[in-house]
Amino acid sequence: MLKLWQTRPPEEANLFNPAFLGSLIYEFVKEHKKHKLDPAPIEFIPLFLAIVLHASTRRRLPYSTVTSLYEWLQDNEDSKIGFVQRTVGVLPYAKEALLFGMSKDTLVMGIGHGIDLGGVKAHFPASFLRDTSLETKEIIDRTKFIARWFAKSGSEASIIGAWGIRP
Repeated sequence: MLKLWQTRPPEEANLFNPAFLGSLIYEFVKEHKKHKLDPAPIEFIPLFLAIVLHASTRRRLPYSTVTSLYEWLQDNEDSKIGFVQRTVGVLPYAKEALLFGMSKDTLVMGIGHGIDLGGVKAHFPASFLRDTSLETKEIIDRTKFIARWFAKSGSEASIIGAWGIRP
């Protein structure tokens, strides 16, 4: 159960702001759909958030999808240390962001267990990107990269399992 908004520490309120996370999810889904026509699997949402919001993992990611996800994970096995706990930790915030996005019609449930784009855009406008921090820009950029990487990397079960997540 998440704390009431007013009682959250400022760092938590800023980083896990449902509007910010909802926009990250929107960008992830939009980029994923460019490379796979299907909606993005809902299982990918806490997974990608646990990657991009963790600075040391985010900064070690490759810059091209030419690097195989599985090869990178093999060469960076220490990135999986604590990953399951981070994914579980981000799950309530991911749920809150999904519900927020759905309430604003920026995100909708797609076919099966997919998340699709709604009728309202939730992208990061140029003015926001111009005025925001380098870290926020990096999080947004890496979100788009992860979407392309996951779209190219095979089945949902393979991708999730490669990160050490088990049902």
